[in-house]
This record gives sequence, structure tokens and C-alpha cells, in this order.
Amino acid sequence: MARGGTREDGSSAVEFAFVMTPLLMIVFGIMQYGLYFWAMQGGADAGRQAARLAAVGNPASCSAFADAVKASLSDLSASPATTTVTRDYSKGPGNSASGVEIGDNVTVNVRFQSADLNLPFLPFVDGGWVDDTAKARVDYVPTSTVGDCP
Repeated sequence: MARGGTREDGSSAVEFAFVMTPLLMIVFGIMQYGLYFWAMQGGADAGRQAARLAAVGNPASCSAFADAVKASLSDLSASPATTTVTRDYSKGPGNSASGVEIGDNVTVNVRFQSADLNLPFLPFVDGGWVDDTAKARVDYVPTSTVGDCP
């Protein structure tokens, strides 16, 4: 005991608690947003890759195309069931015939929910949803069955 009659036995534990609370919030925040930005980067890459696949008509069917893109997002998505993939073709300059032709444009949109640490005190960007769109010029059309995937 100090000469003035005051005790300071637990003061360092209290100071430690005051310092650690905001520090842990910052550390968990960095981890949470790091996961989100990793998912955003992966979603952008998957969108570009999907647009390239659609531009060369591989795979041609909507279900096979969506399954291939969803497989590339499986590590990034918190719930693969919520992942959506759309593919839309639009006419390129000078193309007026029906169906998809070389020179048309394809737009692919991927949307999925990023992994979430579910921290109650930390809000998440857009609820953790990642939405990315990529465009490409159609270079090859394997069959006449290639079309939009709603």
C-alpha cells in the first residue's frame, strides 16, 4: 500500500481493458473489410472471366454457363445459393440479324454475398453484397442456341 492510503493494484487491468476494446474493434474491422474487398476483387475477376467465356460461346447453355461461373465464386461467396449470374447480348454496330452474331456485345453480371464475420457492432458495406458487371465483344458463336441468361 502506498503511503497516502491509496491502492493501485487493479489499475493496469482497467487501463488494459480500456485500450483493448477499441483496438480489438479495429482489428476485427480490418478483417471484416478485408474479406469484403477480397470478395470484390474476386467478383470482378470472375465477371471478366465470365464475359470472356460468354464472348467465345463456351459453354453455350445458360445453366452450364451459370454453373461454371458459380463454381469460380464458391470460395468467395458466403452462400452459393444466393449467387446469381446473368448474361445479356446486345447488337453490335452493323449487326441487324436475329440471334447472336460475331461482333455483338455480351454483358455478364455476377452478384453474391461476401463472407461475413457477423459482428454486431460493425456495419457491413451493402449488406455484404458484391455486384459486378463486365462486357466483352462476341468473338465466336458455336451454335444458334446461345442467348441471354436471365
